[in-house]
Amino acid sequence: MTTNDRGTTNAVSGRDLGLLLFLGAVWGGAYLFMRVAAPQAGPLWTAEIRIGLAAIILLAVTGPRTWRTIRGRALPVAAVGLTFSAIPFSLISFATLTLPTGLAALLNAATPMFTALVAAAFIGLPLTRRAVAGMGLGIVAVLVLVGWSPLPVSTGTLVAVAAALAAALSYAVGGTLVRRYLTGMRGVDVAAGQLTSGALILLPLALLTGPLPALGTDAIASLIGLATMSTALAWPIFFRVSARTTPTVASTATFVVPAFGILWGALVLAEPIGPELIAGFGLVMVSLVLVLGLPIPSPARMAQRVASAPALRWRPSPSGA
Repeated sequence: MTTNDRGTTNAVSGRDLGLLLFLGAVWGGAYLFMRVAAPQAGPLWTAEIRIGLAAIILLAVTGPRTWRTIRGRALPVAAVGLTFSAIPFSLISFATLTLPTGLAALLNAATPMFTALVAAAFIGLPLTRRAVAGMGLGIVAVLVLVGWSPLPVSTGTLVAVAAALAAALSYAVGGTLVRRYLTGMRGVDVAAGQLTSGALILLPLALLTGPLPALGTDAIASLIGLATMSTALAWPIFFRVSARTTPTVASTATFVVPAFGILWGALVLAEPIGPELIAGFGLVMVSLVLVLGLPIPSPARMAQRVASAPALRWRPSPSGA
């Protein structure tokens, strides 16, 4: 499946919906993994291991085909690797040293808002009034999350918040570069190429921080989960869904990521779910609806759709499962 726009549609099949939910779960889990690994490995080594191991896994699957595909596109692939992997993964790893899992995930949900701005600046896509209103509401959500959080509003907290938002901006730039320069490539090749280039770019910086320190079993398990489920498996799925539908539909995985980030943090690390997370989550969801231009059906129309929907009938599958 290629990343071109031909044949894409806003309709979402049941399979794609399931894949979007899966992406939300594993990307929400990425914040948990980084929250565990980064204090032990350091932000840059956490990002480097995540990118490098995921690249090795994907290259083992794609083989020489990836090199043949990206030949002649080395510079755009490197730019995507820098903005889609090396920079945001490092910044988020740094942010999770201070911010709880749920808060970090909610802040990164600003990616579609930044994407709208970047697309307007570099591709010429116009900003609608709804999108501008959504961005304003997103700013309010950040103020609520930071100002109402039990974390002290210190320099360290503000720097961590800025890092999380900068990561969202970097994702927006990277996504725009993919759509502009890497169309026609298979999703798995885009993922393998940009992760490989991101790992090569980040490695010298990680080495400058010193050798990789000794890691506990929890950090090792988190890094493996981060590289495999949240990266090597997730990125090709994202690019395939984006190719089958549209970038807007694929980006709705962003709706699910904060919910799972909050859930994993509460279940695994016993992080409290305070009123600021609930209020911030609601504001972020409304802002995303506005920015993405998603329809807002009225209650009467929703009831009409439910009433007119055909009854579901069970049919045994050919396998009998």
